Amino acid sequence: MQESSISEKIKELRTDLKMNQKNFSVAIGIRQSTLSSYENGVVTPSNDVLLTIAQKFHVSLDWLFGLSENKVQISTLSDILWVLLQMNESNELRYELDINNKLPGDIETETHSLNADMCNFLADLQENRESLESYFTGKDMFDMWKKQTLEYYTSKPVTHKEIEELDFETRIRKRDELLTQKFSNNEQK
Repeated sequence: MQESSISEKIKELRTDLKMNQKNFSVAIGIRQSTLSSYENGVVTPSNDVLLTIAQKFHVSLDWLFGLSENKVQISTLSDILWVLLQMNESNELRYELDINNKLPGDIETETHSLNADMCNFLADLQENRESLESYFTGKDMFDMWKKQTLEYYTSKPVTHKEIEELDFETRIRKRDELLTQKFSNNEQK
């Protein structure tokens, strides 16, 4: 991969984050002049610097190297929560939360192991957001909660579904089997 591609990606990321060179360089632990050299393609960042950028700003190394169009890296629950927190801080988006704790007979938390963690996070987000917006806590406390939360959920890996490519007849047969199974389960209840 060309050094200029990496330099362009670093600059694109920094400008997308609306950060100046000084703030971005502080965030990744380098001098501003070093960052300028990276962005101008004069110096190639070390693997450690690239890894720091990827982890700090939740971007894919494949994206940084120009191997993928997917900028966001989602490999842990923390990565998903980071995206939700970014949405929460957007002026153009607002979402309200309606948290339903585990209901009797709810099998979602058994078959989807991170659902309970997600519900806990969303409840905490709602509480912390309301506390911030009503001036009960300051931005520093909210930022500390975000940092601690993201660090905690970094240890919760997520896997990606592999969607199999099926021919038309196989897809219809599998659909019919699934519908038959669902109807028989509904009749038993």
